[in-house]
Amino acid sequence: MTQTIVVMHGMRRGKQNQLLMEELDSVAQQIEGTFDVAFIESDELSLPQVIRKHLWEGETSFVIVPLLLFSGRHYLQDLPEVMRQMQLMFPSITYEIRQPLCDHPSLTKWINQRIEAWPDAHTPGSAIVLIGHGSPIVTEPDAEIDDIATRITTDLPVYTMMFYGDKQFEGLLPEIKEDYDQIYVIPIFFYDGFLVNKIKKKIEKIKGESNITIASALNFEPELDEMLIDRLNQKEAV
Repeated sequence: MTQTIVVMHGMRRGKQNQLLMEELDSVAQQIEGTFDVAFIESDELSLPQVIRKHLWEGETSFVIVPLLLFSGRHYLQDLPEVMRQMQLMFPSITYEIRQPLCDHPSLTKWINQRIEAWPDAHTPGSAIVLIGHGSPIVTEPDAEIDDIATRITTDLPVYTMMFYGDKQFEGLLPEIKEDYDQIYVIPIFFYDGFLVNKIKKKIEKIKGESNITIASALNFEPELDEMLIDRLNQKEAV
């Protein structure tokens, strides 16, 4: 039997991990089979700890479902390295790491809904800015957010920026803010946490007299459930 493990970023300590796990309860009711949960940043429920628990129970086949939006360092480097190390210690282990959520149609649907809910969605002189996490180490997230922009159904100009990396919004947003009467910023993050709040504070300083509105993040809306359910119900790779 194959054990599925949903891997989230999480926090080393505090209540955030428990809140995230509670948010997965509705997902658990809508999938075939069961899953366990591990955190990339955790002192208690790290991925190696969760895998060891299942090894002791006799499981050796694992499907890793990352609750990650983009192919950043955690997806491209950290998760493969953890699994490689576990396989070195326990050669009987087999595993599959599924894709992040950036290419899922429900993410595009959520962004389109955000845009349509904006009062200036059809006003001339408006523009959309998508902001993701980004990475100072890998460039794959930059290409992924650009791909998301091509799938959005709007006649407005769409710009893509990041918190980290070559597409940092602090450098790019000031270059375009005077070109439009109003700009709508959509943060592509799971929830309005630490980084989204930092983005809001920085934009408040950047905007000056410009009309810049910032949307809320996903905050575990139904589209996130749809994305995760699809990944969990996905057939195993042969």
